[in-house]
Amino acid sequence: MIPDPKWLEILKSSGGQAAALAGASGLFLLFTHWGWVNPPDWAIQGLVFLLLLTTFLALVALGSATLKLAPVHKWAIAWFNTRARQREIEAYIPYLTEREQNILGYLLKYNQKVFTAETDGGYAVTLISRGLVVRVMRPGQQASAFDVPFAVPDYVWDVLAKNKDKIVYRPRMKGTTEVHPWRVPSGF
Repeated sequence: MIPDPKWLEILKSSGGQAAALAGASGLFLLFTHWGWVNPPDWAIQGLVFLLLLTTFLALVALGSATLKLAPVHKWAIAWFNTRARQREIEAYIPYLTEREQNILGYLLKYNQKVFTAETDGGYAVTLISRGLVVRVMRPGQQASAFDVPFAVPDYVWDVLAKNKDKIVYRPRMKGTTEVHPWRVPSGF
């Protein structure tokens, strides 16, 4: 005799329904253990199977609901990606050009994460290309073509601050005034 395949509908049950079925079958097995009921062996085997199946269905539903409320997997992926990016940045530090070192060195010297530059970033364009510096404007924000805000992201700043001694800063002077190293002098 072939069992009716309708019993597979249990796989469609909600987490709460699966937990209720697991609790009921577990309670019935407990009653059997205490001797309050005496079902045949095949029924006990069926109840054990039902208990296992519905318990795991309830656990999967609970795990799925938990991940919707607190997407730990997304946080973990973001953390691993950030760590990989930080290692990449740290590996690039020995290859910084003198101009890139001057820009980052200036920012580190003055503990300055944000600066303004021309729309294209001026001399910081290669740092922008590598993602070490990013444009930081809100949607709809207006800025002068000569004063667009840029910033060093926090995870990049952490790497730069840790490797501060490897970034050589040579100030560019105009008379007695220190010039922003990312600014392209006018007339060039």
